Amino acid sequence: NAKTVVCYVSLPYEVETWQLIEQMRTERKRVVVPVVQKDRLLLSELRDPTDLAPGAFGVREPLPRARRLVSPNTVDLVLVPGLAFDRTGYRLGHGHGYFDRLLARLPRATPRVGLCFAFQLLDRLPHQPHDQTVHTVVSA
Repeated sequence: NAKTVVCYVSLPYEVETWQLIEQMRTERKRVVVPVVQKDRLLLSELRDPTDLAPGAFGVREPLPRARRLVSPNTVDLVLVPGLAFDRTGYRLGHGHGYFDRLLARLPRATPRVGLCFAFQLLDRLPHQPHDQTVHTVVSA
């Protein structure tokens, strides 16, 4: 039973996560969202949704004054966005490598779940040695 969950704040073309975030908050889970800082993703606890504002690439993230940084070592589950996933867990992101670098910093046992629409789940994607996989893909 995950207590601390990393959840991306969805863009209009991604699987919508806002209802999920609200449900987790209602269940008193600690919701953590990504924050782009230079070349890496940091993780910040989301305490108040009104503290979100468009950040890097237009993704909503906590305002600097509202950031409560969380170590990747303390999270129980990570929900990962992608433009596409394959059946072995590889993902196609936006090409900046932010999520790959974040996933590489997690303990290997931390569950990583990709969220996508059914049309984004493919049999096989090309991948490179630095690409990180998710353990499970859930398609809507």
